[in-house]
Amino acid sequence: MEDFKALNINENIVAGLEKQGIVCPTFVQEKMYAPVLEGKDVIAVSKTGSGKTLAYLVPIFMRTDISLRSAQAIIIAPTHELASQIHKQAQLLSENSGMDIRSALIIGSAGMPRQIEKLKEKPHIIIGSAGRIHDLIKRRKIAAHTVKTIVVDEADRMLDDQNIEALKAVIKTTLKERNIVMASASFGKKAIERAKELAPEAVEIKEETAGKMPESIKNCYIIADKRKRVEEIRKIIHGEKAKKALIFIDDPDEVETICMKLNYHGIKAAGIYGLAGKEERKNAVNSFKEGRSQVLVATDIGARGLDIPDVTHVINLDISEEPVYYLHRAGRCGRQGKEGTVISIISARQMKWIRLYEKTFGVKFEQKEMSYGKLKDAQEVKKPNVKKITNNGRKKPESDKKTVKADKKAPVRSKREKGHK
Repeated sequence: MEDFKALNINENIVAGLEKQGIVCPTFVQEKMYAPVLEGKDVIAVSKTGSGKTLAYLVPIFMRTDISLRSAQAIIIAPTHELASQIHKQAQLLSENSGMDIRSALIIGSAGMPRQIEKLKEKPHIIIGSAGRIHDLIKRRKIAAHTVKTIVVDEADRMLDDQNIEALKAVIKTTLKERNIVMASASFGKKAIERAKELAPEAVEIKEETAGKMPESIKNCYIIADKRKRVEEIRKIIHGEKAKKALIFIDDPDEVETICMKLNYHGIKAAGIYGLAGKEERKNAVNSFKEGRSQVLVATDIGARGLDIPDVTHVINLDISEEPVYYLHRAGRCGRQGKEGTVISIISARQMKWIRLYEKTFGVKFEQKEMSYGKLKDAQEVKKPNVKKITNNGRKKPESDKKTVKADKKAPVRSKREKGHK
């Protein structure tokens, strides 16, 4: 489709999108618009960076009755960072379009009294975490019966064992007439089954490239000792001249340590992890987005939905046996057709996961090594020759070896035998 006007979208919204440089709808934006606007349930699977946020925000804006001072949509996200990003996009669209559609960010780590004050302004859209939103519904601070649309972003994550009950609790507080929109870059078998339980008649939208590795991303791995990981990071950052690099690690306790070591060596780094305070996480992400930090060290909370422009490199210090985790991490770079490089620093034992990724995504992972400040193919890097030396430091000549070997086989003759002969 040539532009948003062909979708019969409100002219103010079209003008607002143009101010962001967004003129033509993506596949998922084109396909989601009509069913969401018509109040149908939707399950949408689309690759990272394909514009899913606007795919549901635009029809929500079109459905919103500005004259009513009540919550008309709830958008649930698995991480505070993603919820904050969605909130900023909703605010930007409201401002650029000149439409007085208000939104409120409701997340668990923020002070509840302040959030209650925001809710007194009667926002049209509630964005945040399922647990805190449900809590405020129970306290009658959010009127769930006026909600017409529930959006579940990064739905596969929200439908997992850890989050499903909190999500269901929010849905149960709303009327049956509302529609549920579930969107993600990947949907496993279990997540699809649960999604269909919540919305049996949902319109299913799937982009052909969803769940596949973008062609713009180069996938590499380096085999290195765990103790040398930070040294490898330094070499990669300098050698690749990485302008913006996201480093993923499983253990939240190591995030701050990695940041400290990188900062000590002159690489500006910030970190985010689940137990960090709201302001700390917000400042770290903003510092990275605005270029004040060259590196952002994160657990998997940074792998879901974060849209940070111009990330050139993703470096994995830990990898998972689940390919979907790799896909979401890798999707932070190489967005919107730009080139990106993913480098996983692994042990020899973790090669089985690299092989699994290759089979799952149908792509070849290249083994690399840092050599003389450059990232090179491992096969091209010449290994130093280890020569055998004698005790006095000189190489033992081949003739000496043969002589010694021959002497060992020769029988020992006594002096008497020699004299008799």
